[in-house]
Parts: sequence; C-alpha cells; structure tokens
Amino acid sequence: MNFTLFDWAILFLYLAFSVFIGIRAKKYVEDMEAYFVAGRRVRVALGSATLIATEIGIVTFMYLGEIGYLTGFSSFVLGVIGAVAFLIIGKTGFIVSRLRKLKVITIPEFYELRYSKGVRLLGAIILFMGGVLNMGVFLKFDGLFLGEVMGFGVSRDVLFIIMTVMLIIVISYTVLGGMFSVIITDFMQFIVLSFGMFITTFFILKSVNLSDVAHAVLNYYGEEGINPVLNSRFGWKFLLWMLIASVTTSGLWQPVTSKSLSAEDEIVGRKIFTYTGLTLAGRYMIPMFWGVCALSVFGPSVNSQIAMPKLIAHVVPTGFLGLLVAGMLAASMSTYSAYLLAWSSVATRDIIQPLFKKDLGEKGSINATRVVAVLIGLYLLFFGLFYEIPTTAFQYIAVTGAMYTSGAFGCVAGGLYWKKANSTGAYVALIAGAVFPLVFLILSLFKNFIPETLHFLLDVNLSGFLSFILASIGMVVGSILSGKTNPPKEINFEK
Repeated sequence: MNFTLFDWAILFLYLAFSVFIGIRAKKYVEDMEAYFVAGRRVRVALGSATLIATEIGIVTFMYLGEIGYLTGFSSFVLGVIGAVAFLIIGKTGFIVSRLRKLKVITIPEFYELRYSKGVRLLGAIILFMGGVLNMGVFLKFDGLFLGEVMGFGVSRDVLFIIMTVMLIIVISYTVLGGMFSVIITDFMQFIVLSFGMFITTFFILKSVNLSDVAHAVLNYYGEEGINPVLNSRFGWKFLLWMLIASVTTSGLWQPVTSKSLSAEDEIVGRKIFTYTGLTLAGRYMIPMFWGVCALSVFGPSVNSQIAMPKLIAHVVPTGFLGLLVAGMLAASMSTYSAYLLAWSSVATRDIIQPLFKKDLGEKGSINATRVVAVLIGLYLLFFGLFYEIPTTAFQYIAVTGAMYTSGAFGCVAGGLYWKKANSTGAYVALIAGAVFPLVFLILSLFKNFIPETLHFLLDVNLSGFLSFILASIGMVVGSILSGKTNPPKEINFEK
C-alpha cells in the first residue's frame, strides 16, 4: 500500500468538496439551455480552463504515457499536431463560429436545420455509438492508473471497486447540475490538475538522468524513436490521419464543441480554442515524457499500459501521492462529466425526442438525459472490465472518434460552406465515414480467423485515414448526382 493516512485525507476532502460544489450548481439550472450549455454565459478564462480540463483526464495521461513508452520522442509530434489544430479553429472560427451563430445545442440539430430529420437521426445514432465506444475504455484505464499508483494492484476485483466508486462520484454531480456543474467543477479541477502535473514532473526529473532517457530511446528504438515518419506505429498514413482528424475533432467532437456553444458569442468561442491550443502541446508532451522516462527506468518489457503509473508509484514519495491522485481524479472528473453530458444530451435531444410523437418538454428532456447518463455509466463499467482493445489506447480512441467525426466533417463543413450540399450527400458521408472504423473494430475481435489477404483491414491507421477520405468524397458525389431531384436546403446565418 503506497497511501498513508495523510494521502487519504487529502483525497477524501477534495472529492467531497467537488461533489458538494457540483450538486450546489443545480440551483442555477432554470431551463434546458442552462442545463445543456450553461445558459450560453461562459467567458474566455472560464471557458479555456474548462476545455483544457475536459480534454485531459487520467485516461489521457494513460494513453499518452503508453504511446510515449512505446514510441519514444516520436510521440511528441502528436502534441504539435493537436496544438496546430486548436489554433486553426481559434484563429479562423472554422465550423464552431457558424454553429454558435445558429444557437444549436448539439451538432445533430444542425443536420435537421440544413438537411432533414432523417439525417439528424442517423447522424445522432452514429455520434452516440462512436462517442460511447470511444469512452468505453476510460474507466478501465483510470482503474489501472489508480490501482498501480495507490498500491492496490490491477486485478479485476480491484478494478471493479475503483471504477464503481469513480462512476458514482461523477454521475452524482453531472446528472444533477448539467453543464453548470461541469463548468464550475472543471475550473477548480484545472487548478488542482496543473499542480499535480508539476509535482509529478518534479519528482521524475529528480529520479532520472536526461542523458540516460535519450540513450534508452536510441538503444531500444533507434531512429524510430526520434522520427515519427519512420516509426512502425506511425508513418505517413498515421500523421496525415492525425492532421485531418485533429482539425475535425477540434471543431466537431461534441464534448469539445459544447464549450464553444456555451460561450457568450462566437468571438469568445474562438478565443477559448486559441488559448486552449497554446497549452495543448505541453499538456500532451508532459505525460508522453513520463512514458519515455518509464522506458529508461524499466526497459521495454513492462506492460505498456501500466509503465507510466508504475514509474509514478516508484518515484513520487508517500505524502505527495494524495495530492497527485487528487489532481488526476480532478482531471478525470472533468472529462467524464463533459462526455457523459454530451452523449446523454445527444441521445435525448436527437434520438429519443425525434422518435416520440409527443414533445418531451424541458423537464422531460432533462430527466431523460439523466437516465441515459446513468445507463452510459453502467455500460462503461462492464465494457471496460471485459473488453480488450486491439491496438494502443491512443489509436483505439482515435479510430472510434473517426467513426463519427469523418462523416460529420463532410456533413457539417459541407453544409456550412458549400451551397450544393444536400441530404443525399449527408447520408452517404455519414455511412461512408463510419464503415472503415466499424469494420476494423469488428474484425479485430476475430483477427485470428481473418485471411491474410484481408489483413489490411486490421490496419488502424489506414482505417482512420480512409474514413475521412471516403466521407468527403461521399458528400461531394452524393450531392452532385442527386442535386436535381433533391435540391439543397438553405439556412440563414445572419438571423
């Protein structure tokens, strides 16, 4: 056991305070817009802090630490690509500014405004499936981190207990307070997270020699550990996919986009992305660096999923672990709360409501969202315990995200910036974008039975890259071929 009584006290006090603040936010939920997008009253500083907190949780540290451990300094390119993507969105307002002008709450709402109710329903189903699959490994990796760092081990029984406790805490305040709970607790968690990252980095740097770290990368990985193009896990397909996916995901991933939609106006929304982008490279590279340091300490034979937390348990002294775990849990609660609210709101507003003949009303929509959030939480618990991901956590999360974002990019970008985009093109884009990621996830379950001639379908990088290409082609070809029989539907952005 690595935890002392002092560590436990810090952790319990912090968690209790977070839940209290989150539940108190319930009094600010006057209506549906307040619940889903915080009444569109979020300003730059708070919006930037909450977006930063949303996009880095324990699972983020875990998959970035794992990719750093497995690929060395080559992984740092991902931080640069991510930062560039956020800065492009922030400087141009690409996609997010026009969506904010339309005052939509979820992205599938735009599908109905621009295309049809059918496109909205299909888009919402794909978004929900991709989002929930994407989130499916979060709890498991959080459990692996906490079990290793706190000294409980990583047996299935231990994971079940840790995952259950985390789920109860997050759902208790997210379900009640909605986006107000998310925004308020995110700001506090951003502060604690930053302090936790500083503490961890300080003790790691005290325990490793940087020249030994560089030598380990060259010794174990050679040039692949420095050049991402030559790295067997990356290569040009992966880098092209990441460049395209980072821009599209930044503007279209519902938990991220919802922060811009919650902003006071489109200018504030753009600034939130800009300031977040300025910190993103560092926030990615720090846990990657921890993973590289784990390589130098333990060598390449440790389980890649727990190498980074194993290092933390090894170098951070007792007494500081409580602060560190509080910071990491802070990060995770920000991520879970934003994601749970995003996917449950999509399910309620864009799938359940359109299937009902009677309007659910504001109270009914909020209650339905709360029920869906609880159901998603139960799914996360059991999916995380029993599913084994077929690739690195980073690539799994990227390919499940591509299931939605590739088709959404064709639909949203086409609908916002191309007058000829129509519902036929939207249907084709959504379906084409989901095909390759879905095929990869299904076939990976039966990879021992797949003929060698079809092994290219098990290439996660190829699947992700082709999903964006096919979705874009599908939008253009589908719209052009059906333009006369299915004229495009226009919307006015100046209202």
